[in-house]
Amino acid sequence: MPPPLSCPHDIIQDDEETLRLALIHNPKLNIAVFKGERIGRELFWVALQPFLLSRGYNLRPRYHPDWIPSWRNYRGPRFNICAYEDALTITNGNLLDAVRLRDGVKVVLKRVRTSTEEIPIARYFSSPTLSLDPRNKSVPILDIIPLPSDDCHALIVMPLLLPFDSPPFRRVGEFAEAVHQFLEGLEFMHEHKVAHRDACYFNLMMDGAKIIPKGFHFFHPETHDGVSLDLEWRERGLVKPNQYYFIDFGLSTRYPTHVNIQDVKDTGILGQDRSVPEASITVPYNPFKVDVYQLGNSILQVIEEYDGLERLLPLAQAMTRKNPDDRPLPSEALKQLRRIKWWTLRRRVWPRDIDFLERFLIKFCGISL
Repeated sequence: MPPPLSCPHDIIQDDEETLRLALIHNPKLNIAVFKGERIGRELFWVALQPFLLSRGYNLRPRYHPDWIPSWRNYRGPRFNICAYEDALTITNGNLLDAVRLRDGVKVVLKRVRTSTEEIPIARYFSSPTLSLDPRNKSVPILDIIPLPSDDCHALIVMPLLLPFDSPPFRRVGEFAEAVHQFLEGLEFMHEHKVAHRDACYFNLMMDGAKIIPKGFHFFHPETHDGVSLDLEWRERGLVKPNQYYFIDFGLSTRYPTHVNIQDVKDTGILGQDRSVPEASITVPYNPFKVDVYQLGNSILQVIEEYDGLERLLPLAQAMTRKNPDDRPLPSEALKQLRRIKWWTLRRRVWPRDIDFLERFLIKFCGISL
């Protein structure tokens, strides 16, 4: 590692020359990030850091008020500042990771509006009684933090989770386990008169503790530390059962307990999936049947990315039928899923972008790619 710079004057001169050289190598370089400036919504988290620390949550060094970029401390070429973990900026200003000080557990903080039903619904599903039900697949809420001088927003604290489809599935049964849990979770939500209304691909998550025992980075979950592409992970089938969760109840609606969810009609609220045939701002539709479509379309998306998941195609097609009344209930979809034979569940599956050599190395050499 290069020796540290000798004085602040050297640092300024070195930064100017390094920036000039970096721009030659990468004309699209984000100059503000290179200079160590926090930008956009990052400033919100920087200002909040001391308060969060007093509440027992520590943000990454980049979001400390007195942070000095690590790449400033050394001489030599620094064309690729992405090689430094503290150069990673947030892409969603309402989300940031932290460490809970009392036990070192990694968590995610989400800034939410107090005017929506997100906090009441999330708190409801995290209640002691409902948390004990194994069908409850709503993300656990570990804490709720009111924000100082801001009655319109609060922070909810959740466990750090992985996208449900990464690392890749290796066998039919691994994917079937995920689909089974999401269908159970949807059935459970609907029994409690809650329509998720955004049960889509990016809101389907997984507890990665058993799959990646060394941990993973919030910004780059395909890495341990955010920068090194040498992730060590275990196949899901070797550490099952795994836990899958729905996140983000920002668009969700909880209806009165006496209503029949098959008769509910509502309007508005378009989530990630804009292909829902009946979704409308003005024409009433059944949001519970939209949930089935959205989850089915997410299942279909994964099937299309793999060789070997065709056995689940009829289920996904049934869940995404154009006529909402033709779609199965979650309970009916579960029955269809359970008809898959055990020997089918053991079959290997392959992402379509994996070539023959990579498949050979995975199958016969035990290499995780």
